[in-house]
Amino acid sequence: MIRGDTMKRSVSTLYWTVLTTVGLGGGLVAGLIVGMPIGELVNAMIATAAVTCLVGGVLGCAQAFGLRTMLQRPFWWILGTIVGLGLGLALGVVIVEQLGILITGIRPNVARLDPISRAVSFIALGAVAGCLLGVAQWLVLRSQAPRIRGWVVTSTTGLALSFCASSVLLDLARVPIGSAFGAIAFVVTSSLLFGAITSQPFQHAA
Repeated sequence: MIRGDTMKRSVSTLYWTVLTTVGLGGGLVAGLIVGMPIGELVNAMIATAAVTCLVGGVLGCAQAFGLRTMLQRPFWWILGTIVGLGLGLALGVVIVEQLGILITGIRPNVARLDPISRAVSFIALGAVAGCLLGVAQWLVLRSQAPRIRGWVVTSTTGLALSFCASSVLLDLARVPIGSAFGAIAFVVTSSLLFGAITSQPFQHAA
């Protein structure tokens, strides 16, 4: 049973956006940094699982901090985010790679794709990762904050649009996504957009 006074509390758009930006952005950066040495020690599958779970863990911890007044057991949010985003990113990468191989015969490199193909790839990756993340987090919200509605749809469309829009903005600005500045700009922009989009269900439930 959830206490009534807890359910009356919500998360502001700015606060949630900042936490999500820090969490997703920090997680992606940490994943890139940790992933390189891990990839040299273990096979690609284990390295991918470790990196994607790390991203989910950092994001989950940051968001759970903002949800501590709404959730009785924030730990489950962290665990759900690790599982959901970990599986989602890994599965999304596999799907994009396999489709690329099927269509072109070679494994696609995001930095070398044309703008349209890159945007479509990020839509697919974001939709798969956002859907699995949304389902895992919704299971926590259903039991601890049932007034939050439309979370799976918001998470799915939010991550797909955020990844795609960030890619398009970089192309319009003529900033190579494969460069250090381009990678940082993509991470920050997509994290900021994802935070802003996923903050909306909290406002409608307040």
